[in-house]
Amino acid sequence: MTNTKGNTKGNTEDKKKRVRHTSPKGESLFSHIIDIDYGTKDYPDKEGSYNITLRLNAANAEKLKASIADELEEAVENMEARFAELKPASRKQLGQPTFIEPGTEEYERDTEEPTGNYLFRFKTRAHYEDRQGRKRDRHVPVFDAFQSPVKLKEEPGFGSVVRVAFTAVPYFVDATGRGGLSLYLDAVQIIKLNKMGERSASDYGFAAEEDGFSADSLADEDVVEESSTASVSGSEDGGAVNADDLPF
Repeated sequence: MTNTKGNTKGNTEDKKKRVRHTSPKGESLFSHIIDIDYGTKDYPDKEGSYNITLRLNAANAEKLKASIADELEEAVENMEARFAELKPASRKQLGQPTFIEPGTEEYERDTEEPTGNYLFRFKTRAHYEDRQGRKRDRHVPVFDAFQSPVKLKEEPGFGSVVRVAFTAVPYFVDATGRGGLSLYLDAVQIIKLNKMGERSASDYGFAAEEDGFSADSLADEDVVEESSTASVSGSEDGGAVNADDLPF
């Protein structure tokens, strides 16, 4: 989703003032909004970035795409114009340009069946240069449900409910003939916070609320202290999908 070296010739997207969008509410699956992400051994990110993967149901995924309809149209036009500027030999080798739609369909790990959800990844560089050419550190603003700024010590846990403020910028990669939209992370609002390693009922497959027992009905003496509870999973994230397994 970031620009590839050598593919900015003739591009004016980055100079154009961009509209900031806000995503619908969704679940954060993999967050690096507090600490810089330097990637993995196989896929290093030497410069470092902040990023978040947002899971949206089909209806909210369509709402997000509808909000960036103008940018999507611009990105297609940009791809076609940039492809036409390539040398004839390159166009012949590539055949046709390929447009990458934002959002990736999510599949169950065990059954490989679609879950009905879509994954959107937002990313921004951890450092930037100001107008004087000085290197500056970037930080992602984080807000609570009441729009108050908040400083977290650790990343939001898997399944936290969030909104993402972002800007969408067209890109085109000369070498592959692929174009699309980069979704640049601007800020995050946390509606429901899960701690690291903490998972919601839906993460375990409980799909809906039921009438009956409520945790609020328990008296204090019926509740086990948190320090004495045992983990129900063999790993900190309860077997969550590894970020490297996502098709980005």
